[in-house]
Amino acid sequence: METQHDARPVRRRRGPELDDTLLEAAWEQLQRDGYAAFTIDAVARAVGTSRAVIYRRWPNRAALVLATVRAHTGTVIGHVPDTGRLEGDVRALLQGFAERIQQIGIDVAIGLFSELEEIPEEATDVVPAAFQQVIDQARSRGEVGDAPIPDAVLAMPGMLIRYSMIAERSAPSDQALDHIAHQLFLPLVHYHASL
Repeated sequence: METQHDARPVRRRRGPELDDTLLEAAWEQLQRDGYAAFTIDAVARAVGTSRAVIYRRWPNRAALVLATVRAHTGTVIGHVPDTGRLEGDVRALLQGFAERIQQIGIDVAIGLFSELEEIPEEATDVVPAAFQQVIDQARSRGEVGDAPIPDAVLAMPGMLIRYSMIAERSAPSDQALDHIAHQLFLPLVHYHASL
């Protein structure tokens, strides 16, 4: 005969375990339904929690999507390529960004970029910070001078990737990445670093 003690209590997920569960549910919804149909309500239902629980962690849909993408693709900060040459580092970094776009899907990437004003400011600094890191590596190897690179130059590759992606509805091609690296970004870096 079953007693009341035989019934297992429902264990509530908390902290990092709940965060991981929410991010996994969000990823599944993004991959299944796309960015336009992505909702906080659907994630809450999938996990069996309330919207308030999600909003305590992420202030809006774009912030949740960004956290979901980072959980599945990682971040380049602290992990930029080091090929031994500035040209190789820049090209590898651009390729890494293009591969992340392919991994998350063009629909999700464009949707997220369309709501940049909803994303924490530090998230928009990731691309310029990554390019600053590869320039710092090049400086330590003696490839470029010590003059500062303007913020607009550091931000430019990310803006061009977004433009290419929105215009073409696909991740940037190898040709587009070569153009950004060799005809635009690197000449400006060499110009400013030598001033």
